[in-house]
Amino acid sequence: MTQPSNSNDFVQTPQPNRSSNIFIWIMASLGCGCLGFIVLGIIAAIALPSFLNQANKARQAEAKQYVAAILRSQQAFRIEKPTFSNSLQELQVGIRPETVNYSYKIVPQPDKSKSVIITAQAKRSGLKSYTGTVFAIKKGNDVTTVTVICESNLSTSTPPAAPKPPQGENSLIECPSGSQKISI
Repeated sequence: MTQPSNSNDFVQTPQPNRSSNIFIWIMASLGCGCLGFIVLGIIAAIALPSFLNQANKARQAEAKQYVAAILRSQQAFRIEKPTFSNSLQELQVGIRPETVNYSYKIVPQPDKSKSVIITAQAKRSGLKSYTGTVFAIKKGNDVTTVTVICESNLSTSTPPAAPKPPQGENSLIECPSGSQKISI
């Protein structure tokens, strides 16, 4: 027969976790009043910029997605017709020209069959602006389209300048100074 074990063998002593230690420290600090305000101020100073940065990234994601959707619609439009569209309504993409964060525009070019520019102009401080371009290029005997989206390097309400058209079917499109190419 087996011997009965000590009943304390299965009892675990609770281990304080890190979050409870921090909570206890904060609660002890709050008893002083002024020290509590200092601690809360430090926590807010650390957390608030990070929170605001994440909120701006979410707002900028709207512009990236909208510009990419308009570019794809322009590509489809160009396949059906020998030209690009001048209006969001004609593209029937379902994107409003104005949102809380951005203004979207189609900037027609002199030769509507070769390129079109789409801009997303930031309406709030802290947001970057975007310029997307579709180029129609000759590839062998056919015409195809290539796209690029340029993001301003800094927060600004001015969209980046349009990139230069590619020189050949295998050349890369470069964003102008003050902006960088992004992928969606």
